[in-house]
Amino acid sequence: MRIKELKRTVNVAWSPAEHHPALLAAGAAAQHVDESFSSTSSLDIYGLNLEDSSMDLELKSSLQTPNKFQKIVWSGAGTIVGGCDNGLLQFYSTEKLLQGSSDALVGSCTKHTGNVSALDINPYQNNLLASGAADSEIFIWDLNNTSQPMAPGSRSQPHDLVQALAWNQQVQHILGSTISNRCVVWDLRKNEPIMKLSDGNSRSTWRALAWHPEVATQVVLAGDTLQLWDLRLAASPLVTLEGHSAGVTSVSWCRQDAALLLSAGQDGRVLCWDPRDTTPGGKLLTSIASGTGYCYSVSWCPRAPALLASCSAEQHVALHSLLQPAPVENTSANQSTIMDSFGGVDSFNQLPAVARAAPAPAPPALPVAPAWLKCHTRAKFAFGGKLVTFGKSAQEEGPQKLVYVSQVCEYSSI
Repeated sequence: MRIKELKRTVNVAWSPAEHHPALLAAGAAAQHVDESFSSTSSLDIYGLNLEDSSMDLELKSSLQTPNKFQKIVWSGAGTIVGGCDNGLLQFYSTEKLLQGSSDALVGSCTKHTGNVSALDINPYQNNLLASGAADSEIFIWDLNNTSQPMAPGSRSQPHDLVQALAWNQQVQHILGSTISNRCVVWDLRKNEPIMKLSDGNSRSTWRALAWHPEVATQVVLAGDTLQLWDLRLAASPLVTLEGHSAGVTSVSWCRQDAALLLSAGQDGRVLCWDPRDTTPGGKLLTSIASGTGYCYSVSWCPRAPALLASCSAEQHVALHSLLQPAPVENTSANQSTIMDSFGGVDSFNQLPAVARAAPAPAPPALPVAPAWLKCHTRAKFAFGGKLVTFGKSAQEEGPQKLVYVSQVCEYSSI
């Protein structure tokens, strides 16, 4: 269900999971114009404003910027990084942005020679940034010292635009990149590529990728097709997910529940999949959004996984809730029942009926509860003052759960 919206063509980035409350950064999208052909650009931070029933986000801060953005990311190190045209990277202090300071731009670099179209923050070291641009250029940056980026080995041949970058979610030195019709997997300890994936049957062009949150060898590649691959069996994809009528532009895998995968496409649809099901065509759980213009970005909220953001080329950012809303009550039927309970209301029958618009149908719910809503611990009292509990503690490893039987002692005041 759509709960908030923003009428702008922007690239967005969620605040990190440890940031409270959850915020959304929005930077004017490069290579897009509005009806007035305005060339002005800004970097804005919005609050979700969930307590308000309106569809508007709450603007927290706004800063005019000299350049529009190809992509932006928000690091837990307190930096928002923007990739711009002509090889430009810009670094903004989130603290100064939220304070409304005009000097929030704390650094910039033109190390790249082409448009910076790919950015990703390392999930284990939030000061490490990967950036990609034209001519197969990839650099690794330390946000604490951006003067000396590292290039991971020789550039992939033939040279082409780096469409997307993604750090592995289980092995911190593994980085994936999509370049034209191939995916290159890099080992940064050796500073060299260790694998190249390509679909010889479809010759797909890859635009996005996302690593499995729990299985280090599995990756989803999106472009002309949407495919799940396993590096242990890299000759062909495990499954092709069939649901979009046009190319897939963005994918996002939920870190809190590996059974939920989002995809956005040029057909304007945002779909949610269960990637564990490898039957032909894949298992589509629900269609979250359907628009007229192509959707170029979709992402889960790191702090509140029931929320997601999608961006479309029709000057529209939408926030959706994955959970199904409560059914709309039939107020007219309730009103008739109340009136029938009282006498002398025949005169009301002569009043003209007021036409009411039918409520929009609610989107279909997920067939199962997401992992963050499932019960992981339970407790129950037994005879003799016994308390039986089970659950997995933070110190336990593996899938097993232990059952504990405790004696409850009752102390009476003297």
